[in-house]
Amino acid sequence: MRPDTIDDQTAQERFSVALRRAQAEFNEMPGLPLTMAQAARLWAFDSALCTAVLSTLVEQRFLVQTRSQVFARA
Repeated sequence: MRPDTIDDQTAQERFSVALRRAQAEFNEMPGLPLTMAQAARLWAFDSALCTAVLSTLVEQRFLVQTRSQVFARA
């Protein structure tokens, strides 16, 4: 196995864990509104990971993003 393959797998695993964590938080608190910055601080995600997670959840229609850039349960 090539080293870059290992890095890709690690990144994918980290993303999957982060995605499940974000979904769990919004499921536990369905009325929770978060900006990108608030979410990154709450979950200790770097900005790239947070953007990827929240964008994926919006694409999956699990979350909506308001005009004021707040993410909340759909």
